[in-house]
Amino acid sequence: MSKPIENNMSTTLPEGILGSKSKTVNKRKKGTLKAYLYLLPALLLLGIWMYRPLLSTFNLAFYQWGMVPGTTPVPVGWDNFVRLFSSKDFGISVSNTIFYTVGLLPFSIIIPLFLAVATHNMKGKMKNVYRAFFFIPLILAPVSVGAIWRWLFHPSNGLVNIMLVKLGVIEKNIAFFSDPLFAKWLVLLITGWKMIGFSTIMFSAALTGISKDYYEAVSLDGANTLQQFKDITLPLLSPMILFMVTMSILFSSQWSFAYIDILTAGGPFGTSTNIYYEMYKYGFSNLDVGMGSAAAVLFFIVFAFIALALNMLSKKYAFYDN
Repeated sequence: MSKPIENNMSTTLPEGILGSKSKTVNKRKKGTLKAYLYLLPALLLLGIWMYRPLLSTFNLAFYQWGMVPGTTPVPVGWDNFVRLFSSKDFGISVSNTIFYTVGLLPFSIIIPLFLAVATHNMKGKMKNVYRAFFFIPLILAPVSVGAIWRWLFHPSNGLVNIMLVKLGVIEKNIAFFSDPLFAKWLVLLITGWKMIGFSTIMFSAALTGISKDYYEAVSLDGANTLQQFKDITLPLLSPMILFMVTMSILFSSQWSFAYIDILTAGGPFGTSTNIYYEMYKYGFSNLDVGMGSAAAVLFFIVFAFIALALNMLSKKYAFYDN
């Protein structure tokens, strides 16, 4: 019923109004086109460097290929996935990936949150000095960080061994990175140490966005520091906390990769490896691209579901001060 009325109204509008309406529509279309043109270079690069390799990985997961020039990939169906699930190394790498993912949460959430809150109300230059001190590990190259920690834990003349022997904690030196008892924990400690600076800066930035009026209001009601943290700081930091949880879970394997490669090479006996390092080994050490791609596909699907779940949690529980 309403359509004919609208048509009748449009036909009775003066020509000047119709002309300005069509100019507005054209202007809006040009603005939209301009926005897409600005996005075009980024979309092209994203397609070339991210989605094209992703599709190629999905394809290679069903082929047997050793990357030897002149050879052609041989289709093998689901054989790469069958070999993957029957591999003992893959099971250990999945178990260690969970270990690193859960173990990094205190380093990316709890400790940085405490440091950011503790330094937030500092006066003068000391606030920046402390934050710079926490941030320095992040800007160091992983190779340099690995070299420093390797020297500290060196089995014969490392500072840690010397101190522990002098204090009487141990009787003889320990080869920490060759000992299954310590290797995995040290990789976790080093990765977490490097993560603290980034998370502290993120939480500090989020804290500056909280209005001081809230704290003044609750302090007038008699709320102490702990109650202010629980009732004001935590709810208003919830978007950043959930964001950092997402980052930590999705990227923990990637962040620990460099230290596994430099310090332990996945050993001893595969006890410190993770899924990223196993994919690297399948593809570039064993030249088994099909198996590496199959592991990458599984890894992609599992983490896509985790990202989706975390995104839903964030929408449900994050509180935004609008």
